[in-house]
Amino acid sequence: MPRLKVLEAYLEVAALGSVTAAARSLGCSQPSVSRMIQELERDLGRPLFERSGQRLVLTSHGMLLRDDVARALSGFDDLWERAREGATQAAPPVRVAATSSMAMGLLPEAWKALGGVQNLRLAVQIETPDLVQNAIVTGAAEIGATSAPLLHRDLTVEWLGAAACVLAVPEDDPLASEDGPIPLAALRGRPLIGMSLRRGVPARIRAALRAVGVEPSNIIRTNSTINAMAFIRAGAGVAIVEPLTPRGAPTPGVRILPLDTAIPYAFGVVTARASVLGERARPLVAALRAAADTLDGFNQIAPEDHQSFLTSLTKDENL
Repeated sequence: MPRLKVLEAYLEVAALGSVTAAARSLGCSQPSVSRMIQELERDLGRPLFERSGQRLVLTSHGMLLRDDVARALSGFDDLWERAREGATQAAPPVRVAATSSMAMGLLPEAWKALGGVQNLRLAVQIETPDLVQNAIVTGAAEIGATSAPLLHRDLTVEWLGAAACVLAVPEDDPLASEDGPIPLAALRGRPLIGMSLRRGVPARIRAALRAVGVEPSNIIRTNSTINAMAFIRAGAGVAIVEPLTPRGAPTPGVRILPLDTAIPYAFGVVTARASVLGERARPLVAALRAAADTLDGFNQIAPEDHQSFLTSLTKDENL
């Protein structure tokens, strides 16, 4: 327990930028928080904080540690909550790790379809695709709803499918008056908002644009579709985005249009190969698939074609 207190103190100082504020938040003395930070830095052999004006800010080593500590403490909190639920015989929530697109575009609809008000409890953790898979492998979550790639020796792909990316434009944009499909060449010379990831669908979008002579020189780059939509609403430009987020969280002032070139966004559900889903989790997997089926142009990939399909996506990223 003392080590947990040390890590909690470290996170509070990182969040608040002050030992005094962290001590107040934790309900302990300022000297005790200072001592815990000093002991942690001594044990790790490197400084975690440096002073910037009146604030304490994380060093590069402190930044590397922060996410791991936050995730570990969150896992401890979840474990403690599950232990309490077991003691009171309350039905534990179904633990889901999901990318933001899946959490917005499919999960609420799936929950509703299952009669969510009828005691279907969920614990949803939003992660990157790699961390979704890690959550399943480590047992932190029972169901992983994520974009490709999905293949891992310790994972079972429950289902895999793809739908085409879409074009998001401001409502006052000339393209907004059209019904589509919009040719990619129409984006030549337009200010673009792009996804900043080097692989996956952002790489496929860049490759598709270059194939028609459009050099994707982005005015803004972000790793969040919802953030791209906000910039579009503000008039920063247009963007090709995955289709799930606009469906689950439509943005006022932004019009969504089909493209004449299919740029696949692959996604699906994974579970741990070595475990058996509980009777409350299994229906959610099917409900997520049913929600995906209502997406325009969704195409489920047969299990025997998973490897070849994902390999083809990787080739598309390198065109």
